[in-house]
Amino acid sequence: MARFVKAFHSGQKGFTLMELLIVVAILGILAAIVVPNLVGFLTTGEVAAANTEVANCESAALAYFADNDGTFPASSDLLESGGYLSGVTVYASYAFDAFGKVTTPTEKAAADSITWNEAEHKWEKG
Repeated sequence: MARFVKAFHSGQKGFTLMELLIVVAILGILAAIVVPNLVGFLTTGEVAAANTEVANCESAALAYFADNDGTFPASSDLLESGGYLSGVTVYASYAFDAFGKVTTPTEKAAADSITWNEAEHKWEKG
């Protein structure tokens, strides 16, 4: 330990200004690369969560169809009140077509950066 303290006192005592500026520049470059990618990943997560919600509603609509003599529910509100979506949080009200697919949601279920694709029955990045 004494040798370490002795070596520390006889040599350099810290970083130079140039070394600190280089480290700050490297951190700035890394931040400029990482922050835009992070925002993209967050949007991708919101899209995936919204599409999972749609899939849950469509699965619950099929269960409703099986229990109610071949008729699909008019909206996802019936699924929630009937217990078909128990334990699942639904952030929008969905209507169903004649085949049990979700049509245009009455409310937006996710952030403004995503939009509903009617042709494919799913949310996409906007």
